[in-house]
Amino acid sequence: MPNTKAVGVAFSDPELTSGTTITGATIDSTTKVLSNIPSGQTASQQGATIATTGNSDVFIIAPAAGTLTSAVFSGVDALAASNTDYVTFSITNLGTSGSGTAAMLAATDANTTKSTGGTALTANAARTLTLNGTAANLVVAAGDRLRIRAAATGTLANSVTFPVYRLNFSVA
Repeated sequence: MPNTKAVGVAFSDPELTSGTTITGATIDSTTKVLSNIPSGQTASQQGATIATTGNSDVFIIAPAAGTLTSAVFSGVDALAASNTDYVTFSITNLGTSGSGTAAMLAATDANTTKSTGGTALTANAARTLTLNGTAANLVVAAGDRLRIRAAATGTLANSVTFPVYRLNFSVA
């Protein structure tokens, strides 16, 4: 339909004005992705400093029912790779009752700062963590409590300040 309005006047589709009901429309997954309808949710959380020993935990509440599609970490400080003094990242879905045990990250060296199989932390750089290969472990219900843990093995060369975690979810 051609624009019949004068130059500089916004075009308004008469079928899509406020209060109009659209009937017979179908929104499929392709249309949803290509539209302005949200197809995912993101939750970000800053944790306490990752100490040189022990566990450093932070918690996120799942914003909607869906599936974890990626997990990203970033901290202010660099941390060298080491096979004796390293960090292991994990995410556990505790569910709404706090008793769940689903491991959402792969329990492999890829989620560590080990010299063999892991990666050192670069200051202020985003690091994508490796998700669990079991699809069922990545599913969340709205309101699930997720524990993100940075577990130090040995004594780290330094602490990592201002750690931030970003979890991305597709919406069910």
